[in-house]
Amino acid sequence: MPKLLPFPVLFTGLVVGLLLLITSQFVTSMKHLDKVINKSSHSSDKVRVALLLEGPTYDQGWNSSALESMTELQKRFNFSLEIANNIKPEQITKVAEKYAANDYDLILGHGLIFSDPFTDVALRYPKSHFVSFNGEAPHPNQTTIRYDMKPAGKLVGILAAKMSKSDKVGYILVDKPTELLQVEGFIEGVKKESPNTSIVVGKVPDFNDIEGAIRRTRDMISQGVDVIYTTGDSFNLEVITEAQRAGVFTIGYIADQRYIAPDYVLVSMMQDVRQCYRIIMEQFIQGDLPNGKVMYGLAEGVNHLSQFGHMVPANVREDLERELQNLIPSRGSYGG
Repeated sequence: MPKLLPFPVLFTGLVVGLLLLITSQFVTSMKHLDKVINKSSHSSDKVRVALLLEGPTYDQGWNSSALESMTELQKRFNFSLEIANNIKPEQITKVAEKYAANDYDLILGHGLIFSDPFTDVALRYPKSHFVSFNGEAPHPNQTTIRYDMKPAGKLVGILAAKMSKSDKVGYILVDKPTELLQVEGFIEGVKKESPNTSIVVGKVPDFNDIEGAIRRTRDMISQGVDVIYTTGDSFNLEVITEAQRAGVFTIGYIADQRYIAPDYVLVSMMQDVRQCYRIIMEQFIQGDLPNGKVMYGLAEGVNHLSQFGHMVPANVREDLERELQNLIPSRGSYGG
């Protein structure tokens, strides 16, 4: 057998080495491509969310705040979002069933009215999670959000007592069970700050009873009340305007209502719908959304005070900040 020359040996070695290198790169590339494909297919599997609204999306209040919140959060969490608005009570079950049957992961009903229909549908669609407000949530795939309003009422009561010169303060509310805890907190706050201050509570049957709210306002003013907390989103404009005419201070609710009467609205107790939905989505995405009744309030930043009006002295503002810290010893970790 003839002896191999050095050059052919070197050439053969180079060819073999090159083939091995190409094969190795090919295998590596295929593994990388496989990872990319798997990662891509996983990321395209978005969480599917449906938001159900009883009213229109343009009401500049309860419904529009939910839509704006979820649209904002969609950019952050990259979920798919479907909106159903102007749903009549008798349509809720059918609409909820439609989304659940189409494998929506999270179905949000923006209000108390969705609670009972969700309870019916949730039992039949255990893979979907249903969230409503102020109702019941008996099933493992249900959550109902309740606002922890008693501490908020207490904080407002302290402010009302501090700002009253007549030692008479008022509270106007809708006569519904969900509103009563905040009244209790308000009374506690007033009595803590000033035991001798009297409290006049005026109730109206529903949130749209503007005439009744105005009558309660005038009645309070005639009794010498000089600070009124009004918690009816629909009639607050009229109550605040009526009180302004009489030179009486008010405290707004849900939204920052100082713009209505800048010289007479001391502050507003906010209900931050955006923060509420931030917490819901954070917990759901992380797999930590609890079932049953969940309370959100001052500690979670869902309730908070607006900026104070110019008529509130600096020392009163400082006192309120200290009271706030006492009411929320362990603030939630949801920064938004």
